[in-house]
Amino acid sequence: MPLTNNVATTSLTFNYSCTKETLETLVGATLCLNIGISSVSGQITSRQMLPVGLNSPINYQLYQNANHSLIWGSQHISGSSPIMIKLSLNQGLTPATGSVTIYAQLSVNQSSVIPATYIDTYTSLTATSTLNLGILSTPNSCGSIVGPSFPFVVTATITDQCLVSSNGDINIGSVQSSTNNVAANGHISVTCTNTTPFSIGLLPSNNNLQGSGVLQSISTTEKIPYQLSSTPGLNGATWGNNPLNLITDIGSGITKDYPVYVTVPSTNYPPGSYSDTVTINVTY
Repeated sequence: MPLTNNVATTSLTFNYSCTKETLETLVGATLCLNIGISSVSGQITSRQMLPVGLNSPINYQLYQNANHSLIWGSQHISGSSPIMIKLSLNQGLTPATGSVTIYAQLSVNQSSVIPATYIDTYTSLTATSTLNLGILSTPNSCGSIVGPSFPFVVTATITDQCLVSSNGDINIGSVQSSTNNVAANGHISVTCTNTTPFSIGLLPSNNNLQGSGVLQSISTTEKIPYQLSSTPGLNGATWGNNPLNLITDIGSGITKDYPVYVTVPSTNYPPGSYSDTVTINVTY
């Protein structure tokens, strides 16, 4: 996340304890834990976090259950529901205790988010509890008695990321030994997080930083020189692996293809199969 569809999740568990007073005759109480609107989106159904100083929100949600199917809401906001806990208070002054877990999940398919630390804050006004006391039985609904609040902060850190792939081998094919300036091409696909600067370097197996490699015969010691470039033609821009001939760009979160051109100046060599391995170095 954000360049993959892997789901990012986390959770927060807190404890509660409820004790009735010495002379109270309560048999039970219903505790409702409310999580209200996001401080960023102003909504429950589409909560968001925001990095400090940037107007680039990221979507997430808070849930009542581990399979992230029931949104945690508030009794005070129509269309949402809090967690409702029925407490038994008929054990004298023994407190009713337990724990509750908040489950958080980032939404997928947010490829344009900017690397940063994102924050959403729930205060004593938006993370609240209420009590409904029962003398004869434990109530089945939330009450209006204001209980303790439980403020918390949701954070997520998006780091710089890049993904790289090629469209397979560049195959020059079969050519006559008298042919000059044989050319072929392929492409490299790179996806980097939005605003992330990156560079792409190509390094033949002979470690030549200028992109000048050699095709090695698979059966003899013969080697055929070739040149890598980022533009077509005999005078194409050299593509190697030093600061002067790298391809540089800035990520947008969207995959971009970069063409790779191979030129073999001469094929006046013994017949056979020749190949080389080029390493793609993406630095960000």
